[in-house]
Amino acid sequence: MTLDKQAQLIRYQDCPSTPWKNGGGSTKQLLISPINAELTEFDYRISIASISSNGPFSLFNGIDRQLIILEGDGVELSIDSHEGKKQINDLGGDERIQGDTDTTEYKQLTPIDSAFCFAGETSITSKLLGSNVIDFNVMTKRDAFKAHTQRLSFDSIFIEKHAAISNTAIDAHHNKTEAPIVQLLCCLDTMTWAHNGESIKIMPYDILIIKPEQDIKLVTTAPSQLLSVTITAC
Repeated sequence: MTLDKQAQLIRYQDCPSTPWKNGGGSTKQLLISPINAELTEFDYRISIASISSNGPFSLFNGIDRQLIILEGDGVELSIDSHEGKKQINDLGGDERIQGDTDTTEYKQLTPIDSAFCFAGETSITSKLLGSNVIDFNVMTKRDAFKAHTQRLSFDSIFIEKHAAISNTAIDAHHNKTEAPIVQLLCCLDTMTWAHNGESIKIMPYDILIIKPEQDIKLVTTAPSQLLSVTITAC
């Protein structure tokens, strides 16, 4: 739903739900670029998934991922990695030899945790800690785009100023400036958007895409949360 040239509201309820191939859940894609991109080739993607059973994550080669649990008890992730075997050489140091060693790490994610960042090629299996889970996913093409995802909390009024999102920032490592390609807010609670003199009701998991030269004002009657996602070019 496009409200004007500056504002865009994506309604969660209007996004189609697609079942996973393994039947372990379903996904609603809220945003993808390019707009008609396939899952094998995209620049960035935002989605919300429902996990109803244990099983492996899908693999996305060349993609960096960020995952936040929104609802449910959470998941335990079994993360498999492969490291070259090592042996001690004659000089007392270690060197890699042919072959792989499987190592598994375990990580629990719950609704109070910050974003879990990982490579899309990583072999991960999730196990429900209790009830079904709803999670928020951010994917970006590696070496082309990167994302910053964080939780924001407020009591009654939230204001995102244009200056806070549109000014370029200095990348100290590469001594260059970066401006957001996409800045968006995912509302986790019911609230109203004060927009052009109107109060527009925002439902949980609706997304507001913030355009240049736009301020966002959200109002709620109870403590509420947002997810803020900023995508920049590398």
